[in-house]
Amino acid sequence: MNRDHADVIIIGGGIIGCAIAYNLTKRGVKPLLIDTAPTVGTEASWAGAGILTSHASTHEPYPTLCRASLALYPALADELRAETQIDIEFIQSGTLSVFFNEAEAAGLIGLADRRVKRGFSAEVLTAEQAWQLEPALSKSIAGGVLFPEDAQVRNPKMVTALAKGAAKLGAKFQLGNPVTNFIREGVSEDARVTGVVVNGETLYADTFVIAAGCWAGALTAQLDVPIQIEPAKGQIVLVEAMPPPFQHIVDGLGIYIVPRTDGKILLGATVEYVGYDKTATVDGAKQMIDAGIAIAPELAHSTFVQTWAGLRPYAKKGPLLGYLPGYDNIVLASGHFKNGILLAPITGQLVAELITSGQPALPLEPFQPQ
Repeated sequence: MNRDHADVIIIGGGIIGCAIAYNLTKRGVKPLLIDTAPTVGTEASWAGAGILTSHASTHEPYPTLCRASLALYPALADELRAETQIDIEFIQSGTLSVFFNEAEAAGLIGLADRRVKRGFSAEVLTAEQAWQLEPALSKSIAGGVLFPEDAQVRNPKMVTALAKGAAKLGAKFQLGNPVTNFIREGVSEDARVTGVVVNGETLYADTFVIAAGCWAGALTAQLDVPIQIEPAKGQIVLVEAMPPPFQHIVDGLGIYIVPRTDGKILLGATVEYVGYDKTATVDGAKQMIDAGIAIAPELAHSTFVQTWAGLRPYAKKGPLLGYLPGYDNIVLASGHFKNGILLAPITGQLVAELITSGQPALPLEPFQPQ
């Protein structure tokens, strides 16, 4: 990479951008990653709960993508620990989905039955069996379904590990300033991006990746390609209890409960379409706390630590992965919505394969940006 020319410029320093950078460096490509923030992973990648779940029962492209990414995590966690000395705290804890009434039971048990018939894992539990697994659960639950392959990860540590791993293999980072313009050559169908302007300086590359989360649409608009990616606010409440009351991720009543090994417990998350407002509200926190206590009454006695909100990138037919319409050297990787952490490993792999060989291991046509 010359001083002002990179093989690939990645715009966006969240978990998706860092995963792409890491995978490119593993294939001998040295990218330059650019982000507005002074450090990587400051937006949705930091704010998420780090849940790695895929409960779908079909072989459709999106569930297949999710399962493929989850399968990459165990080896990736070991690899990152060896290369960076960072433990991303990958724990295959499983998820226990609880139900309180017949309507909820019918939906979950039906899903479990379909999964088992199609070769996926799920186990229907009576209320007594659920209490044996998690004694802190409310005596009002009617039963549950266990998804044993689900896992969790400490997402801020993972972003840091991916960035550190990429840097060790030659990736460069330019942080603290936004991309303000694209440099194009040619006209109409022959147009091609050759560089980006950052803090008044033009940086050149052969290929560009837009991985800017819910801000990606503003960048594609500069290239006259309107892509609808909007922010979806999610609020999370953090509490603490020792000893930890749960061994599994627990979900029900529209929320999830994620126990950490250090006694911290995440309650999340709302889905609010309120633009780029990241304000944490009393109402949002109350929703999470009320549902959490209904699932596990002893959470009422836990210590409140804090609450926060992040902005997920929502695209109607997301995620959007592939070359931007009209450009043969700009790749879009955004719109992962609630599954950005889950899908980071497979996104990094597939985008790196697309750029280096043109032959990603899974077809990207179902996720082509339109």
